[in-house]
Amino acid sequence: MWTGAVPPRPRRAGARRGALSPQVRDALRAEGERLAALGEPVAVIRGVGDAFAALDGELERLARPRLDAVRALRRDGWSYDRIASATGLSKGRVAQLARDPRGRR
Repeated sequence: MWTGAVPPRPRRAGARRGALSPQVRDALRAEGERLAALGEPVAVIRGVGDAFAALDGELERLARPRLDAVRALRRDGWSYDRIASATGLSKGRVAQLARDPRGRR
């Protein structure tokens, strides 16, 4: 339950309950508790900033399978519209992912 002064951020559009494994959810909650326990406000702020920076790299690794999958569907002849329909992504997002240089091998 949220007890802070700032309301929690709304979930991103398309976020589904259960989308994260229980292990990932537990690890993130534990890290949040660890950071909150630092106590001293400056240490908390710096710690959260460091955690966000570290997560950026991990999110890159998490995004890679999606980039590879979009590229594979395009190689198989799927149109942006078909991929968008099948995945719930917008056509524009599919096009963006298909052009992303990180998806190229």
